[in-house]
Amino acid sequence: MQEHLPKDKDANEAQEWGWTFQEFITENLWYLLAILFLIVIFIYARYRWRVRNNRKYKN
Repeated sequence: MQEHLPKDKDANEAQEWGWTFQEFITENLWYLLAILFLIVIFIYARYRWRVRNNRKYKN
């Protein structure tokens, strides 16, 4: 339990966690975009692999 919080009211998000969701997104935007980019590349590579193999084995 955090001692510096008042006992008569609930803590807000910043007091409870030490950061807010908006702060997390803005501070880690480049990392999140890089992860999203890698996921998109992975999904696209699987799609192209599937298309290439379907074409090869149909003939």
